[in-house]
Amino acid sequence: MSIQEINIKIKNYFIECGFDYVELPLVYDSDIFYETSGEVIRKEMFSFVDDSGKEKCLRPDLTVPTCQNFLRNQSNNDSATLCYSGPVFRSSDSLEGQSLELNQSGVEIIFPVNKSENNLDKDVEALKLATNTLDKLNISEYQINIGSLVFFHTFLNYLELPDRWKQRLLRHFFRRSYFETLLERISGGVGYDDQKRKNIMDERFGSDDDQNLVELLKGKEFIDLGSRSIEEISVRFSQKSENVVTQSDGEMIVKLIRGFLGLNGTLEEFPIILRNFVKDFKITFFDEAIQTMEKFVNLVSSQINISNIYFNNDFGHSIEFYDGIMFEIFDKTGKHKLISGGRYDKLLKSLGSKDELAAIGFATNNNEIEKII
Repeated sequence: MSIQEINIKIKNYFIECGFDYVELPLVYDSDIFYETSGEVIRKEMFSFVDDSGKEKCLRPDLTVPTCQNFLRNQSNNDSATLCYSGPVFRSSDSLEGQSLELNQSGVEIIFPVNKSENNLDKDVEALKLATNTLDKLNISEYQINIGSLVFFHTFLNYLELPDRWKQRLLRHFFRRSYFETLLERISGGVGYDDQKRKNIMDERFGSDDDQNLVELLKGKEFIDLGSRSIEEISVRFSQKSENVVTQSDGEMIVKLIRGFLGLNGTLEEFPIILRNFVKDFKITFFDEAIQTMEKFVNLVSSQINISNIYFNNDFGHSIEFYDGIMFEIFDKTGKHKLISGGRYDKLLKSLGSKDELAAIGFATNNNEIEKII
């Protein structure tokens, strides 16, 4: 089957399933992807400057354009089921010989946020449609990898770690080398304890009285303060003094984080793996999250054969707008990524939505599908 035939077959299947097809431009302002998609996509974009001096790019992704299209034509709708098909353009050494023009077909399911529910049924709906799409192409053997940033967020919230460090870890979860650097810093202790604070004050200003830091700074004819005021520097110093994690506490926190992210197994057994981890570390705050996982497993197993589904706490996409359940589907050899997708509840808000909207979607990698059909 040719790539064109694959594109058409998947597109027609989505339309048969009731999805509205959207035609999307090839060229966009680069800013929209800089702001939403993360460092990896930024590095892979084909960018150029148009005659007006505006930076443009060939679209590297179709989720952001589809959501933008929905908001532009939203009217009074607070939900939609949309599909698309076409090329995206990326340049990267990581593509390992793949075409720079990658053919994708995909869906986006947009719906209003219900704060009293977690909308797990939408996650399962997307996952089932993804597997049905492969079945439609007569691909019956594959493996599914799932992860969830929500789980990590929930776990992180209960750790005795300053909020600014929690936010850093969440923000840089997808930038794994820098994420590891942050963990190393935490394990060494963060913030300024009493003795460290006094040593800094005495060394820099000849006094260890940090209560009068603003006055001390004003009395020094020394330094280029950059764009920050003396008052801002004082506040920042005080924050570091108030948010202290000792080295021993930091080491334990990092041990917990690494242990949690190291959990993986079949979807069916994963709730048990979580319960054993919680028991081993005497954690008392994670029971509700485990119950949510058990509900998710039951929902998935009622719709899909879960024998080939694996859950990995350390799993994450390179596209940073995902903030919930994420999944990838590989062929039986594990060499060809056929589908990737996930939940992105905050993306529509960042694109200007005035309504509380959630969304989940996925895209097929038709170039990889062509290799195994």
